[in-house]
Amino acid sequence: MSLASAVANRAYVAGAVPSRLRLEYALRHPARAQRAILARILRENAGTEFGRAHDFAGIGTVEGYRARVPFGDADTFAPYVARIARGEHGVLTAAPVRALEPTSGSSGAAKLVPYTSALLEEFSAATVPWIFDLLTGRPGLRNGRAYWAITPPGRHARRSEGGLPIGLEHDSDYFPAFARALLDRVLGMPRALSRAPDVPTCRYLTLRALLAMPDLAMISVWSPSFLTLLTESLYDHYDELLHDLAHGSLGVTIDAALRMELARALPARPDVATRLRRRFGHAPPDDLGELWTRLGLISCWTDGHAARALAGLRRRFPRVEVQGKGLIATEGVVSFPMFDAPGPVAAVTSHFIELAPAEAPDRPVTLDRAERDATYEVVLTTSGGFYRYRLRDLVRVEGFYRTTPVLRFVGRADCASDLAGEKLTPAFVETALTTAQRDAHVLPGFAMLAPAWASPPEYRLFVDLDAPSAERLAAAVEVELARSYHYELCRSLGQLAPVRAAPISDAASRYERACLARGQRAGTIKPPALDARLGWEHDLAAASASEAAPEVLA
Repeated sequence: MSLASAVANRAYVAGAVPSRLRLEYALRHPARAQRAILARILRENAGTEFGRAHDFAGIGTVEGYRARVPFGDADTFAPYVARIARGEHGVLTAAPVRALEPTSGSSGAAKLVPYTSALLEEFSAATVPWIFDLLTGRPGLRNGRAYWAITPPGRHARRSEGGLPIGLEHDSDYFPAFARALLDRVLGMPRALSRAPDVPTCRYLTLRALLAMPDLAMISVWSPSFLTLLTESLYDHYDELLHDLAHGSLGVTIDAALRMELARALPARPDVATRLRRRFGHAPPDDLGELWTRLGLISCWTDGHAARALAGLRRRFPRVEVQGKGLIATEGVVSFPMFDAPGPVAAVTSHFIELAPAEAPDRPVTLDRAERDATYEVVLTTSGGFYRYRLRDLVRVEGFYRTTPVLRFVGRADCASDLAGEKLTPAFVETALTTAQRDAHVLPGFAMLAPAWASPPEYRLFVDLDAPSAERLAAAVEVELARSYHYELCRSLGQLAPVRAAPISDAASRYERACLARGQRAGTIKPPALDARLGWEHDLAAASASEAAPEVLA
């Protein structure tokens, strides 16, 4: 057991008690807690350009807020954020913007989310009690270190036109000062690792650090496939990693300053390297829990398409508990897990949250009015300056914890496809297809992009063209999709394969027959640029087979 980690974890638990108590009160009184959050946000930002335009100072009720402020999304707020990026102040928030985090809007192009200190405090209002719950609900986690993967590996530091950082520097920056000081003692990754020049180098250095942590107790990642791909690199480079671990070397190409800093942070551990070599030889075990015998929990996405990627993770860590993350977006936190709750609990102490019924989005309700088994679209108001922001995520109320709803992510309201966090929307794919067709000098009668579950997952372009033309168009589509921040990130991490051409003849007729077989009414069938449902490679083949089958008479 690492004494420093054990002390830091116990100090964290003590420091997080007030946050947990505030949450506990809010879970029993969600309406009161939510009204207080909305009132604070409006009061603090009444003097901003947005606040004056929407008369924040004159709003006294939730109904008054809804009457003055319409729904918005990333594209709605993009012009305001562009001005902030150029250095303007007081546009959306009175508080200064600390950084801009990339995300994707409905157009798919990269958008930026303003991060203020108050927004980070709202994130912390969920993450601090969540970690408290982890450390108290699973006491073994207190005795070891943790690996957190929050910020994308290999992301290069850059600034906006007005000098604002794009992206926070380190994973622990999402936490308040007291937690950050303690977590830096628990997190196994040196801060300098965020400056790795590319994803393969970052993975190698991450594994180099992890192998030096026999007391690793917890892993937190976003997509399960992120961890699966990381462990594949372990199998590819195991000998080199043990050599570096034994000698304190770094077998990657990095600049001298970064090498010097990492060499200090990752000293030689010949004792660990010798023990691993004696036990496992020249290859790691199939059950990676044998490398980290104290590993007690992996936190990752488990809902939606992420559930399919869990199988690969469980093969590598068959005896380690997996906890779903709930719903956390770049713009804000919606829900988070607690061990004694029946599912992810609404982040009632973070932002002001509205739930818009899927069948009547113009009639949103507050958390205290949510109904069991109903499906809602999430609408956030945050201290980052996004007011009544449609997150486009759909959640189902699976019950209540205390008197606060338990929210399970079930999909996207904008028909987006999200295999590994790429968030492709129909509008963006439509634009990408149009541009790609022009660049590839083809004009097919039918073209549809659809996800396919492979290893890794991929998108297939079903198109009524000959094979060479289809491949040329697929390559052009891949170029256009890479203009989306999240798609490009998933591709660079290896969580998605490139677009694959799927040439088919008589595609429109096959698509219609497949839709009819899926139960869709004939009058409603319209081929989309993107269909987020899985299984089209099988359904379109089945439609072809049914066409060729002889008619059977009764």
